Amino acid sequence: MRENSDNRKRAFADVVNIDAWHDSFSSSVSAVDLHADVVFGTARVGGDSQSPVRFRLSIKRAEVIVIIPDSEPLAIDRKSVSRDTPELEGQFSELIEHTSRSSAGGGISGSISLKEVKASASTALEGKANQSTFKKIELTGKIQLLLATQSKTSDGHYRWSIESQTNGILDGRPWDAVKQPRLKLIDQRKDRARGIPPTVRVEVRCKREDLVIRDLQIKDETLWESAKRRAGFKNKLAAAESYIREHLSKEGLEVRNIEDIFGSVTLASTTAESV
Repeated sequence: MRENSDNRKRAFADVVNIDAWHDSFSSSVSAVDLHADVVFGTARVGGDSQSPVRFRLSIKRAEVIVIIPDSEPLAIDRKSVSRDTPELEGQFSELIEHTSRSSAGGGISGSISLKEVKASASTALEGKANQSTFKKIELTGKIQLLLATQSKTSDGHYRWSIESQTNGILDGRPWDAVKQPRLKLIDQRKDRARGIPPTVRVEVRCKREDLVIRDLQIKDETLWESAKRRAGFKNKLAAAESYIREHLSKEGLEVRNIEDIFGSVTLASTTAESV
């Protein structure tokens, strides 16, 4: 795979790491699968000497978005888009319960008739067996630690919203990147043997409320007081948000109003490589 670090932007690689690739277009190949390997985790942030605070950073929800620039001659095969619906298996089970019930008759008196004796004996010796049948339908499916839900952004880009089904934070991979490509790209150039092949970008975004900041500590009181005077931090959380915004901006990643819980944060961006 051809590496190009200039096309990869990720400020917190331990929080989310992304790699994307597809087969090369050629005169004989016009459609290729787009693969996106996304890994989530927890980062230990603030280890550098200039940071007044340290904390652990993770995310509880994220969006993986495929972006095709308007200038690129690419289309998407809609039928190929991975919907990532859990595969449910129907299982039919039948339960049969057998119960037996018998009743005992009273004593036979010498004063009753033979006909009555026979009737009484018949009642006493008769065993009644009942059979009850219960049927139920059970649905069983594979347990997914990370749930991916496919939709589109307001700009019409395909995306997969990722949520945890266990401890609330994203950890691990939401899918098998090799076996489960996101979609199929179609090269719409008239002459695919000439010119520069089209490119596609994959990004991971979240909202400010999806960032999980834990174990937030002041590293040094003197450094903290200096940082408060210089940057005007109101509290430790404001310092952590400033640290996150600064490092994302250095990588050229977009941060929209990180102080607002609905502010948009781009955590990683990469241009898919041809292999």
